[in-house]
Amino acid sequence: MGSSMISKKGIIALSVTVFIWASTFTVIKIGLERITPLNLSFVRSILATFFLLGWLLLKGNRQEIARALKFHLGYIIGLGVVGVALFNIFQNIGIGLTSSGIASLLVASNPVFILILGASFLGEKITKSKAAGIVLGFVGIIIVTFLGKNMALLLRSGSFWGNILALLSAVCWAVYSVMNKSALKRYSPLILTALAYVFGSLILFFFCFTFEDVSLIFQWSLSSWLILLYLGILASGVTFYLWNYALSIMEASRVSVFIFLIPVLAILLGKVILNETITGFTFLGTALVLSGIYLMER
Repeated sequence: MGSSMISKKGIIALSVTVFIWASTFTVIKIGLERITPLNLSFVRSILATFFLLGWLLLKGNRQEIARALKFHLGYIIGLGVVGVALFNIFQNIGIGLTSSGIASLLVASNPVFILILGASFLGEKITKSKAAGIVLGFVGIIIVTFLGKNMALLLRSGSFWGNILALLSAVCWAVYSVMNKSALKRYSPLILTALAYVFGSLILFFFCFTFEDVSLIFQWSLSSWLILLYLGILASGVTFYLWNYALSIMEASRVSVFIFLIPVLAILLGKVILNETITGFTFLGTALVLSGIYLMER
């Protein structure tokens, strides 16, 4: 097969992945009108778990699964706590309080925190370019979160705390990513992701059972289940395959460029579908955060 055909297939896979990931913020916002945040997190997670576990077992990696559970159980549970349970809880509650577009941008700022944590715990070097990226990223976050708003009213508003929760989900993803870096030297991404979802789902069930009415699941409409299937199977399962497929046939540097499109598309979808407000500060903050990520990824 020619390199141009391979490249086209990779670009198609990436385009589908990026669109689905960008649309999840709008879909979650719509879903939260009829589904509580913790129940949404749990059912989305359990659907993704079934998909990823099924794929994992079909690939016949049972010995590697057993080895991971025997020697690194605590570590994998930690991945599930941070990267699945807390990430989804903070993200979903945050999206419910703020706009889907702003939430997508704040979640997309996770490379800023990954770089800081990587330097602190993995000894990774922060170059001048990356340091400039961190500064730009934080300035963009501050602009999106604070500027153009009355501080007294802001601190009492739901959108402010929604922004904070979206940022916390970005921090959770950064912690998960840094933890994953050392584990990926021993196990495949599929094994780590599938097992993290197993334990993350168990933790989310505990939160649902404790703080929400799990029986509401049986009262959901068809549209609610379609939303969850989209989030659980497509956004959490199928896209994992498409992303890794693209990485297997394209240069990582080309693949990473597509990440920049996610918050841009999410903001546009929020405007078109939910009629969310886009201010000059939103444009400025988005430009700074994306410029910062670009400098950090160079």
